[in-house]
Amino acid sequence: MRWVVVLLALLGAGCAAPAFSAEQVRLTIGGQPVVDAASLQARAEAELSYTLSFGYVARTSDDAVSCWFARTGRAFDVDTRLWCGPVQVPGTAATTDWVPVPLAEVGRGASGVRLEVGPPQVPAQGTRSTPVGTLVRTDGRETTADQGVGGAGPDFLAVLPDEGQDVDEASASVRDDQLEVRVTGYASPPSWSTAEGELRAEHGVALRVLRLRVVKHGEVDSAFLQTPWRGWLPQPPELALDLPGRRHPLPADRLPKDGAVLVVYTVPVGGGPEALVLNTVGAKSLEQRVEVPSGKAVGAVAGVLRRSAGPESTSASTPVALGSANGSVEVVRARLGRQRPVSSGDQYELATAALGKALLELRLQGRDLPTVLGAPITVDLVVVTLPDGTRAPLVGARHGGEAFPVAVVVEVPEDVRSVTFSVTAGTVVLPRLGSVAVSGGAPATVGLDF
Repeated sequence: MRWVVVLLALLGAGCAAPAFSAEQVRLTIGGQPVVDAASLQARAEAELSYTLSFGYVARTSDDAVSCWFARTGRAFDVDTRLWCGPVQVPGTAATTDWVPVPLAEVGRGASGVRLEVGPPQVPAQGTRSTPVGTLVRTDGRETTADQGVGGAGPDFLAVLPDEGQDVDEASASVRDDQLEVRVTGYASPPSWSTAEGELRAEHGVALRVLRLRVVKHGEVDSAFLQTPWRGWLPQPPELALDLPGRRHPLPADRLPKDGAVLVVYTVPVGGGPEALVLNTVGAKSLEQRVEVPSGKAVGAVAGVLRRSAGPESTSASTPVALGSANGSVEVVRARLGRQRPVSSGDQYELATAALGKALLELRLQGRDLPTVLGAPITVDLVVVTLPDGTRAPLVGARHGGEAFPVAVVVEVPEDVRSVTFSVTAGTVVLPRLGSVAVSGGAPATVGLDF
């Protein structure tokens, strides 16, 4: 009769029964039973609570974060890590991530393998971490790593492709010589549709959406691709979103070289100040902050960095005679900034403008002139004149392999709106050509009203 009662109980619970139970299956590592596996889960969950409270990861569900074993093969052999989640690592996509927690073997006996829980290995900002295979718990539950899009809890921040969704127009910008970021849209939606599903904020937080237009000048501007450098290479700037109670770095590898991107994040209900922060690191470091979405600059900032860097191309030409050759030198691009790369012997280094000044780089191209390595010699004949008639101090140049430099860098007032460019007369000694006379013509005006 006792067996009949047991059978009826099992049949009655059939639909709610888990895939397995701790009484039926024991988790193993290398074929050996895991001793007190439920206790390992509980300890890992306690460790992860600190990770959540410090905002290193965000909740994606109203349910408590739990820790799971990952099956590595047949039966219930599992990995030597627990996987805790689902969560979201700020700076990744909107889909769920997992935090691995290592398990160290501390003993082995007749009862099985004894393990100790290590500190959670929290992925770096913008870096996903996900297990492979089926996740299991000692209470009999199974799940998969791909949980889709869940909720958005405190400290949630996703960097997503811009697919042209409607947001309100906004205007804020921050830049240095390697990175330019413009806020072109801002929204406070009740929910947000992603390719993987609908994202909703959990109780106590509200969603925000920023549309950013990004140009990584350090990757698309050939000036920063020169080698070798004197000392350290120019360090990539660091972009962050400063929110009430939290600063979130925006991972550089989640941002396009040249294009638009969406940042979806949460803030406490009731809001508070939001700002976009750009840190220029390395030589003559600088931090800039602008309010979002108003675009108001917070604190002192180099005036030239509140202006555009300039268009990708321009054209201003001045005639030049080099010996018997009559040609010209054309300005093909003008660039305003705070720092520019310049030649230093056979290396390159980063020049920085003085306070209240700007660096103006003029990219040059010779027309109908001899091909000769003359730039280090002719650079002093290149004259950039300011509106008041004075000559702009030469900070440096990049020489290249032509008769004149491929670029000259001069220091100008940060509010300058135009300069003139010319080549002055002189006699130089050039390779292959020997002593030759150089003469110039009418100066060309280079407009800087951008």
